[in-house]
Amino acid sequence: MRRWPAGVVALLVATAAAALEPSDYAYTYGVGTFVPEYAPPPPGTYELPPIKTVADHAVLDEAGRPTTLFTLARGRLAVVAFIYTTCAEATGCPVSTAALHRLDRAVAAAPELRDAVTLVTVSFDPERDTPARMASTRRLHAPAGDWRFVTTPDGATLQPLLDDFGQPVAKLRRADGSWTGLFRHVLKVFLVDRERRVRNVYSVGFLHAELVLNDLRTVLAAER
Repeated sequence: MRRWPAGVVALLVATAAAALEPSDYAYTYGVGTFVPEYAPPPPGTYELPPIKTVADHAVLDEAGRPTTLFTLARGRLAVVAFIYTTCAEATGCPVSTAALHRLDRAVAAAPELRDAVTLVTVSFDPERDTPARMASTRRLHAPAGDWRFVTTPDGATLQPLLDDFGQPVAKLRRADGSWTGLFRHVLKVFLVDRERRVRNVYSVGFLHAELVLNDLRTVLAAER
């Protein structure tokens, strides 16, 4: 995986800090990294009732071709993550992407999951996260399985997708109203079944590959 040089990260944080109130700084740049302190329950020993049903939404694939979120899923279970590629939050998008990186390897190595699961990383920064940038990010991670990196043509197309999933995102602005280049957002990753029903939502305290793998196996077992 690509690692930002320490100097670049320090510059991003310093620039953002100069534009934000202390409370914004504390919210955006959490200290430390997430370490699970629990053992996920074994697959099939619990249920994951549907939380909500989401609609299909227009996106652009890595080649810039118009498609839809669930066309890319190809009738599989989908793990959907919302990020922006320039995020430098300690507990933000890099955590989400790292979890999907591990999950991609684990799914590809599991015969019962390999052809049943698609991972989709969706950008909520269409101004900068063009299809070309998403393709570059995908090459960086060199997926072992079916992991797609998509964006949207514009904010008007993006907003219904975010609203449908319940993914809050807002641009962080300076006192004069200008954009800092950063977003205030809550880390969320969604497990969606073949009928477009959200079966689980993961945030920082519950996002790690082993739990998601167990949930995928639990949903598949319930289908059978």
